[in-house]
Amino acid sequence: GVNGEFVPVYLNINTNRPADITGEIKNMVSPDKDLNVSFSGSLITGQQLFRELSVILVVAFLLLYFILAAQFESLTQPLIVLLEIPIDIAGALLLVFLWGGSINIITMIGLIVMSGVIINDSILKIDTINNLRADGLGLKEAIYTGGSRRLKPIIMVAMASIFSTAPILFSQGMGSELQRPMALALIGGMSLGTVVSLFFIPLAYWYIYRSSEKRMEN
Repeated sequence: GVNGEFVPVYLNINTNRPADITGEIKNMVSPDKDLNVSFSGSLITGQQLFRELSVILVVAFLLLYFILAAQFESLTQPLIVLLEIPIDIAGALLLVFLWGGSINIITMIGLIVMSGVIINDSILKIDTINNLRADGLGLKEAIYTGGSRRLKPIIMVAMASIFSTAPILFSQGMGSELQRPMALALIGGMSLGTVVSLFFIPLAYWYIYRSSEKRMEN
């Protein structure tokens, strides 16, 4: 206010786009040079948590890469696994938007949980293919055999995760509005991630190692 006077204004706004609201308020106040506006409360806390979760997600990806690189003894194979995560996140966000939701803290938590669950399928599949190749199988035969061995477990994990989470979408009880974005992220990511684990991961593995297999045959 004028002469440094502080005038608190309390607003209770139910919106999925808090940045738009704060932007409109700033535009309303900006013409008056004697006024300055700052925001606090649950809105700012939520934005801070969102940024912190984003940083945590990036750090987790880096740590996961180094752990997988040590496990697979390869710098390339962890990239095959980690490339699945952006695809799965895109599928999760698509379902969230189609359902009319938005990206918030609960959605981010759902994405993190989904990534941790779905990535296990790709890790186990690549590990199975590596073991089969170490036993003397060719590249294509190892991919086919590893895919058939991991088919049922991957589908069972996906079905269990999706069907156990689906009732949350139709729940009308207390807290259902908070739980629904997380359920949407899990279902969308698991649905697309299962397809990616079954088809994209073996294809990417073959594409990377096909040239080395040809050299060995020659």
